[in-house]
Amino acid sequence: MTDRSRPEIGPALAAAWRHSHAARADLRAWQDARLRRLMLHAYEAVPHYRRLFDKHRLHPRHIRGTVDLDLIPFTDKAQMLRQGPLGVLARGHDPAALHTVHGRGPSGEPFVVRRTWLEDKLHHLLRLRSFRAFGVRPLDRIVAVGAAESFRTFGFQPKHAIDGVQDPVEVARRLREAQPEVLVGRPGMLDRLAAPELADEMHAVRPRVVIIGGEAATPAMRLRIREAFGARLFETYVSHECPIMAWECRHSGDLHTCDDGVLIEVLVDGRPAEPGERGEVVATNLHAYAMPFIRYRLGDVATREAPCGCGAPFAAIGEIRSSSGLPLDRSQPAADSGRRMLGA
Repeated sequence: MTDRSRPEIGPALAAAWRHSHAARADLRAWQDARLRRLMLHAYEAVPHYRRLFDKHRLHPRHIRGTVDLDLIPFTDKAQMLRQGPLGVLARGHDPAALHTVHGRGPSGEPFVVRRTWLEDKLHHLLRLRSFRAFGVRPLDRIVAVGAAESFRTFGFQPKHAIDGVQDPVEVARRLREAQPEVLVGRPGMLDRLAAPELADEMHAVRPRVVIIGGEAATPAMRLRIREAFGARLFETYVSHECPIMAWECRHSGDLHTCDDGVLIEVLVDGRPAEPGERGEVVATNLHAYAMPFIRYRLGDVATREAPCGCGAPFAAIGEIRSSSGLPLDRSQPAADSGRRMLGA
């Protein structure tokens, strides 16, 4: 395989820590260079993208950077399923040798996302950066509650994991034994632990930080989880296909998009949404080379926000509706407004 057939681990690692304090122009230059490289790789090595780009008379040399994103045709899960595994994988990769994450297609059929060990580790490191923004420390005891596959969706393999599908009484008992300092899980599973009959058991579980993601959370769910654990609560926006896509700013409550890991577009009738407008979410994973996702329609809807006042160079999104239609409402003013003070 050529040098263009894999993500650049060294520059990516250095950039992940540098970009939190970089100028927006520097971050955009990084995105442009990675997009050009990814486009050329996909055209040369992935049958699906070769056919798609040729159909639209597009060559990678036409793409200067993110300014030309609108020239790139969309793709989606249904299209990729029709290609079969070998049609969406880059040449030279053995499907059996890749990390796999199992999801579902539009009609419920299996949809397998494959990535190399290196890509998987890059996903993990970008996830750790968001954890650091939440105040998670390197030696914190992190406990995850969820189905085993959901941990890969979150982008990490926890040292302490609890099956959240089992009886909530058993989950609560195991949490009391584990005594997490940081608790990670899907909001639906953590919300089950807020039941009144578990109050005595849960009173002994007091993590410093709770991190939720992997599915939409309503304002009522957020409130119940915060009260059940008595902890700061942060949300993340994750998917099988991309590294962490966005994480909650501890100062504003908006979601910072992971601009050096994934290009997040919010589109209204094909054009970029203005601040306050809601549109379709389209993602380009800048570090997916074994199985690229370029202008990939996730099926979600989000609200584009103005740049966050915290000073971070990353773009921001607000309300998200998942592909299931459930809202992740970030505009609730009263009951959940405490999250905007978490950094105080």
